[in-house]
Amino acid sequence: MLERILDFLKNKYFIGGVTILVIVFTGSFVINYYNEKNNEAEFRKFISINEEFAVEELDSNELLSSIDLNFDSFGYEVITKTILAKKAVDEENFNLALNLFLEVYQTIQDERITKATKNILKEHLIENIIRIYMQTNDFNGGSNFIEENAINSLRFHELAGDYYKFFGKNTDSLFHYDQAINFDIDETQKNLINLKKPKAQ
Repeated sequence: MLERILDFLKNKYFIGGVTILVIVFTGSFVINYYNEKNNEAEFRKFISINEEFAVEELDSNELLSSIDLNFDSFGYEVITKTILAKKAVDEENFNLALNLFLEVYQTIQDERITKATKNILKEHLIENIIRIYMQTNDFNGGSNFIEENAINSLRFHELAGDYYKFFGKNTDSLFHYDQAINFDIDETQKNLINLKKPKAQ
Protein backbone atom coordinates (compact mmCIF):
# COMPACT_ATOMS: atom_id res chain seq x y z
CA MET A 1 0.00 0.00 0.00
CA LEU A 2 2.82 2.43 0.85
CA GLU A 3 4.33 1.93 -2.63
CA ARG A 4 0.99 2.81 -4.24
CA ILE A 5 0.77 5.98 -2.15
CA LEU A 6 4.31 6.96 -3.16
CA ASP A 7 3.54 6.26 -6.83
CA PHE A 8 0.49 8.46 -6.53
CA LEU A 9 2.53 11.27 -4.99
CA LYS A 10 4.93 11.14 -7.96
CA ASN A 11 2.13 11.66 -10.49
CA LYS A 12 2.74 14.90 -12.40
CA TYR A 13 -0.83 16.12 -11.91
CA PHE A 14 -0.54 15.69 -8.20
CA ILE A 15 2.75 17.59 -8.18
CA GLY A 16 1.56 20.20 -10.69
CA GLY A 17 -1.73 20.80 -8.95
CA VAL A 18 -0.56 20.42 -5.37
CA THR A 19 -1.80 22.97 -2.88
CA ILE A 20 -1.76 23.19 0.87
CA LEU A 21 -5.12 21.43 0.80
CA VAL A 22 -3.66 18.39 -0.88
CA ILE A 23 -0.60 18.32 1.33
CA VAL A 24 -2.59 18.54 4.56
CA PHE A 25 -5.13 15.93 3.59
CA THR A 26 -2.70 13.49 1.98
CA GLY A 27 -0.57 13.47 5.11
CA SER A 28 -3.56 12.80 7.29
CA PHE A 29 -4.85 10.06 4.99
CA VAL A 30 -1.61 8.12 5.12
CA ILE A 31 -1.80 8.18 8.91
CA ASN A 32 -5.51 7.40 8.99
CA TYR A 33 -5.09 4.47 6.62
CA TYR A 34 -2.74 2.70 8.94
CA ASN A 35 -4.92 3.56 11.91
CA GLU A 36 -8.17 2.32 10.38
CA LYS A 37 -7.33 0.13 7.37
CA ASN A 38 -10.93 0.29 6.27
CA ASN A 39 -10.89 2.60 3.28
CA GLU A 40 -9.33 0.43 0.59
CA ALA A 41 -12.24 0.91 -1.81
CA GLU A 42 -12.14 4.68 -1.38
CA PHE A 43 -8.40 4.70 -1.96
CA ARG A 44 -8.72 2.58 -5.11
CA LYS A 45 -11.34 4.98 -6.45
CA PHE A 46 -9.06 7.90 -5.58
CA ILE A 47 -6.13 6.35 -7.47
CA SER A 48 -8.38 5.52 -10.46
CA ILE A 49 -9.55 9.11 -10.71
CA ASN A 50 -5.98 10.36 -10.47
CA GLU A 51 -5.10 8.15 -13.44
CA GLU A 52 -7.84 9.86 -15.44
CA PHE A 53 -6.37 13.24 -14.53
CA ALA A 54 -3.15 12.06 -16.17
CA VAL A 55 -4.88 11.65 -19.56
CA GLU A 56 -3.83 14.91 -21.17
CA GLU A 57 -6.43 14.68 -23.94
CA LEU A 58 -9.26 15.10 -21.42
CA ASP A 59 -10.12 18.65 -20.44
CA SER A 60 -11.71 19.66 -17.15
CA ASN A 61 -15.28 19.57 -18.51
CA GLU A 62 -14.78 16.06 -19.90
CA LEU A 63 -13.29 14.90 -16.62
CA LEU A 64 -16.18 16.39 -14.67
CA SER A 65 -18.70 14.47 -16.76
CA SER A 66 -16.77 11.19 -16.71
CA ILE A 67 -15.72 10.79 -13.08
CA ASP A 68 -17.59 10.49 -9.80
CA LEU A 69 -16.30 13.18 -7.45
CA ASN A 70 -18.37 12.03 -4.49
CA PHE A 71 -16.60 10.07 -1.75
CA ASP A 72 -17.65 8.82 1.65
CA SER A 73 -14.42 10.32 2.93
CA PHE A 74 -14.69 14.09 2.68
CA GLY A 75 -10.90 14.41 2.45
CA TYR A 76 -10.63 12.38 -0.76
CA GLU A 77 -13.45 14.47 -2.19
CA VAL A 78 -11.68 17.68 -1.24
CA ILE A 79 -8.40 16.61 -2.83
CA THR A 80 -10.08 15.38 -6.03
CA LYS A 81 -12.17 18.51 -6.51
CA THR A 82 -9.19 20.72 -5.71
CA ILE A 83 -7.01 19.06 -8.34
CA LEU A 84 -9.80 19.28 -10.92
CA ALA A 85 -10.35 22.95 -10.02
CA LYS A 86 -6.62 23.61 -10.48
CA LYS A 87 -6.78 21.97 -13.91
CA ALA A 88 -9.80 24.11 -14.80
CA VAL A 89 -7.90 27.25 -13.77
CA ASP A 90 -4.97 26.22 -15.97
CA GLU A 91 -7.42 25.88 -18.86
CA GLU A 92 -9.04 29.24 -17.99
CA ASN A 93 -12.30 27.42 -17.33
CA PHE A 94 -12.98 29.78 -14.46
CA ASN A 95 -16.68 29.05 -13.97
CA LEU A 96 -16.00 25.38 -13.34
CA ALA A 97 -13.02 26.17 -11.12
CA LEU A 98 -15.06 28.61 -9.05
CA ASN A 99 -17.93 26.15 -8.61
CA LEU A 100 -15.54 23.42 -7.48
CA PHE A 101 -13.68 25.66 -5.05
CA LEU A 102 -16.98 26.88 -3.61
CA GLU A 103 -18.15 23.28 -3.16
CA VAL A 104 -14.90 22.39 -1.39
CA TYR A 105 -15.15 25.49 0.78
CA GLN A 106 -18.67 24.54 1.88
CA THR A 107 -17.57 20.97 2.55
CA ILE A 108 -14.81 22.19 4.83
CA GLN A 109 -17.17 24.63 6.56
CA ASP A 110 -19.52 21.77 7.42
CA GLU A 111 -16.86 19.24 8.43
CA ARG A 112 -15.71 18.62 11.98
CA ILE A 113 -11.97 19.18 11.89
CA THR A 114 -9.70 21.11 14.20
CA LYS A 115 -10.16 24.87 14.12
CA ALA A 116 -6.52 25.48 13.20
CA THR A 117 -6.64 23.09 10.25
CA LYS A 118 -9.99 24.45 9.11
CA ASN A 119 -8.68 28.02 9.15
CA ILE A 120 -5.59 27.09 7.12
CA LEU A 121 -7.71 25.34 4.51
CA LYS A 122 -10.31 28.12 4.44
CA GLU A 123 -7.65 30.79 3.90
CA HIS A 124 -6.23 28.86 0.98
CA LEU A 125 -9.63 28.35 -0.60
CA ILE A 126 -10.70 31.94 -0.01
CA GLU A 127 -7.60 33.10 -1.87
CA ASN A 128 -8.37 30.88 -4.85
CA ILE A 129 -12.01 31.95 -4.90
CA ILE A 130 -11.28 35.67 -4.65
CA ARG A 131 -8.58 35.49 -7.33
CA ILE A 132 -11.10 33.88 -9.67
CA TYR A 133 -13.64 36.63 -8.97
CA MET A 134 -10.92 39.11 -9.89
CA GLN A 135 -10.02 37.17 -13.02
CA THR A 136 -13.66 37.12 -14.14
CA ASN A 137 -14.18 40.78 -13.18
CA ASP A 138 -17.09 39.85 -10.91
CA PHE A 139 -16.94 42.54 -8.23
CA ASN A 140 -20.30 41.80 -6.63
CA GLY A 141 -19.67 38.07 -6.38
CA GLY A 142 -16.28 38.55 -4.77
CA SER A 143 -17.38 41.37 -2.49
CA ASN A 144 -20.32 39.33 -1.19
CA PHE A 145 -18.05 36.34 -0.65
CA ILE A 146 -15.54 38.46 1.31
CA GLU A 147 -18.25 39.95 3.51
CA GLU A 148 -19.88 36.59 4.22
CA ASN A 149 -16.65 34.70 4.89
CA ALA A 150 -14.44 37.18 6.70
CA ILE A 151 -11.55 35.76 8.71
CA ASN A 152 -9.59 38.00 11.05
CA SER A 153 -6.16 37.07 9.76
CA LEU A 154 -3.25 38.86 8.16
CA ARG A 155 -3.59 36.94 4.90
CA PHE A 156 -7.32 37.52 4.62
CA HIS A 157 -7.11 41.27 5.16
CA GLU A 158 -4.17 41.65 2.78
CA LEU A 159 -6.03 39.67 0.13
CA ALA A 160 -9.21 41.70 0.66
CA GLY A 161 -7.11 44.85 0.32
CA ASP A 162 -5.75 43.54 -2.98
CA TYR A 163 -9.26 42.73 -4.13
CA TYR A 164 -10.78 46.13 -3.44
CA LYS A 165 -7.72 47.91 -4.84
CA PHE A 166 -8.08 45.89 -8.05
CA PHE A 167 -11.63 47.21 -8.46
CA GLY A 168 -10.73 50.76 -7.47
CA LYS A 169 -12.59 50.65 -4.15
CA ASN A 170 -9.89 52.54 -2.27
CA THR A 171 -11.72 53.11 1.01
CA ASP A 172 -12.39 49.39 1.46
CA SER A 173 -8.89 48.57 0.28
CA LEU A 174 -7.26 50.90 2.80
CA PHE A 175 -9.44 49.51 5.60
CA HIS A 176 -8.24 45.95 4.97
CA TYR A 177 -4.60 46.89 4.45
CA ASP A 178 -4.71 48.80 7.76
CA GLN A 179 -6.23 45.73 9.46
CA ALA A 180 -3.40 43.60 8.04
CA ILE A 181 -0.74 46.00 9.36
CA ASN A 182 -2.24 45.76 12.86
CA PHE A 183 -1.05 42.15 13.11
CA ASP A 184 2.25 41.37 14.78
CA ILE A 185 4.47 41.47 11.72
CA ASP A 186 7.96 42.78 11.08
CA GLU A 187 8.72 46.15 9.55
CA THR A 188 9.56 44.63 6.17
CA GLN A 189 6.10 43.08 5.89
CA LYS A 190 4.48 46.32 7.02
CA ASN A 191 6.42 48.29 4.42
CA LEU A 192 5.40 45.88 1.66
CA ILE A 193 1.72 46.25 2.58
CA ASN A 194 2.06 50.02 2.83
CA LEU A 195 3.54 50.08 -0.67
CA LYS A 196 0.43 48.33 -1.97
CA LYS A 197 -1.95 50.87 -0.51
CA PRO A 198 -3.81 52.98 -3.10
CA LYS A 199 -2.97 56.65 -3.01
CA ALA A 200 -5.49 58.84 -1.23
CA GLN A 201 -7.74 60.77 -3.59
